[in-house]
Amino acid sequence: MIFLAIICININIYAKYIFDATYNIANIDIDRNPPKIELISLENTNTGYEKYANQTHTITAKIKVTEKNIIENNFGKEKIKILIQEKEVNPEIYEIKEIEKNSESIIYQIKLSKLTGNGKLKIVVKEGTIKDKSDNINEETIFDTDVQIDNIAPNLTFLEKESAQGKVTATITSNEAIRKMEGWNISESKLVLTKEFTNNVSYTFEIMDLAQNKTKIEINITKATNINIVYGSHNSEIGWTFGYGNYDVAGKTAVKQNPILKTEALAFHVDGNIDKDFIQAQAFVYSYWGEGSMATCDTYHTKYLYGYNPSRTTYASMASGTMVNIQNKNCFMFGGSGINAKDKTDANGKNPIPKQYEGTYSFGIAGIKMKLKDTSYYSIVYQILVNNHGWQSAVSDGQETMYRYNRPMSAFRMALIPKTEKQYLINSWNKDVGTYNMK
Repeated sequence: MIFLAIICININIYAKYIFDATYNIANIDIDRNPPKIELISLENTNTGYEKYANQTHTITAKIKVTEKNIIENNFGKEKIKILIQEKEVNPEIYEIKEIEKNSESIIYQIKLSKLTGNGKLKIVVKEGTIKDKSDNINEETIFDTDVQIDNIAPNLTFLEKESAQGKVTATITSNEAIRKMEGWNISESKLVLTKEFTNNVSYTFEIMDLAQNKTKIEINITKATNINIVYGSHNSEIGWTFGYGNYDVAGKTAVKQNPILKTEALAFHVDGNIDKDFIQAQAFVYSYWGEGSMATCDTYHTKYLYGYNPSRTTYASMASGTMVNIQNKNCFMFGGSGINAKDKTDANGKNPIPKQYEGTYSFGIAGIKMKLKDTSYYSIVYQILVNNHGWQSAVSDGQETMYRYNRPMSAFRMALIPKTEKQYLINSWNKDVGTYNMK
């Protein structure tokens, strides 16, 4: 009975178990973006004209590589191409260096100089230069710098055309855009420069294109009559020879015949649309009779002093000074003919020049100083030639030119010129320093 009771008992047992677990099978970093390469800055030493360059300029580019998982970096000359007009070039100066780096990017600097050829400058970063951990590589990237490489100087033509009141308009025409030059007007196309001149003058002018290539051109004004200038050099063997500002040399004939001949007298005639005392001059006369003496010109019977004339502190001009008539032109003059003549005396009939000086031509005009009444627009430039020493450095606007007080000049030239052009004229003349060039 007990056994039967036990087997009749129904026993039900229930249990519930909850398992909460995380299993880290693998770390997967999915990167589908290729490395990014960009041009962040570009500099050009052609200041003011940065879109143009020639072989004298330096181009500096900064390129940024953005990628935080770089496993392969080949940023170097093997992977960078420099193109000019789509043609690959290898500049003489070509530098690549890393200048900044952090966990996400690198900045490189590319420096280019002495670029030859002509055309648009491009920088190409080849495909596969940078590779990340996901095997992404950069695409080929072409940067158009917008810089035009130009190593060809402009082709220029010059023309002078008479305008109103005896003036002349000078026109320079270029085959390509050129820079504005001080004192000149430039056309909207940047192909034409113009300037008005009042008197004749010649000099070498230098024009630059936008890339700073230079071309020299002769400015030769020959038809201007608004201001007329004539300057003359006299010696007793040759007589007067004259200049008019166009490379003309007063005394040229004498120097070519015998450079020992000296300028015994200097004369100037100025007329036109300026005041009579606009151009002023002072000369140093070196004579046998010495300090404090006075002598007489054999031709015009005018008087001149040993030393500075009219004096150390005053100047002569068309309004004052020793006036003479030379070839029907009224001129102011320094010195006088016969200053080297045998037995010539001073103005008082004393101290005749001894025979030992005969044929030595030791005396004459040793120095000259010139200035203008008004220097707001014009400058005056002048230069002397001294035997055995050639042309001396050109001077201007009140400076004295003299090799030595006892070494008179043999030839002389001068020019009235706009101040903006003065240095071009001085540079032209100074090429002759030490020579006897009589262009």
